[in-house]
Amino acid sequence: GNPSGSPARPITMKHLALILVLALTALIAACGEEQPPGADPFGDTTWQLASGTVDGTALVLIDGHPITFRVANGQVGGTAACNSYGGEITIENGVIVMGPTHMTEMWCGDEGVMDLEAAFLAALARIDGAALEADDLVLTGAGVELRFTALPEEPDAALVDTVWTLDTIIDGDTAATPAAPATLVFAADGTVSGSTGCNSLFGDYSAAGGFGPLGMTKMACEEPIMAQELLVTEILGPDATLTIEGSRLTIADLEGRALVYRAG
Repeated sequence: GNPSGSPARPITMKHLALILVLALTALIAACGEEQPPGADPFGDTTWQLASGTVDGTALVLIDGHPITFRVANGQVGGTAACNSYGGEITIENGVIVMGPTHMTEMWCGDEGVMDLEAAFLAALARIDGAALEADDLVLTGAGVELRFTALPEEPDAALVDTVWTLDTIIDGDTAATPAAPATLVFAADGTVSGSTGCNSLFGDYSAAGGFGPLGMTKMACEEPIMAQELLVTEILGPDATLTIEGSRLTIADLEGRALVYRAG
């Protein structure tokens, strides 16, 4: 949400999906002839924006607010200076097919961040070509050049003895930032502790079999935080699946809901 009360930004979920389809379709058109049928033209690589120009003006990148782009395992996603975006993606006969796309709705107050995010997403809509120059991925279009460098693969964080901090809550096609900080810590003896954003929680877990009944303290909090607590405790159930990718832990249930935590 936007704690400053500023008007909602004009990029909607539908606009974001269209932006990604345009950009990714352009990449397929540029690279598809060199790829065998059914191949993934993007590889298993995370790309980070190193420089960019739009209509002769350089994008001003901001430390601590990276712009990334990745397609892997049927998923497209990354960060756009402030918010994370993602969704399902398939390639059928050289045509990109996007599933439901979600994006967080965080407002970043550091100077220039939201302007950078909007400029990057708008630039993606103008991309109509792609080329590899040395080790860089260069996306080009009318008045646009975006140069990305490959990020080294991030080792998977350990599940046990890591403080996992809730980063994103996914419910169907929507994603949101937490209403209050929440954490989980898994112990080697099969116990888990942490917080929902309001109350402390504790119980048992199995990496292969979800969570046992959770105990909690009984403090009352504001309604948005209590709604978060309810969703967290519902997802942390016996059917939950735990997946670690780099510094990200995703805990999902059978109803299309998920909690995305970050290590540290």
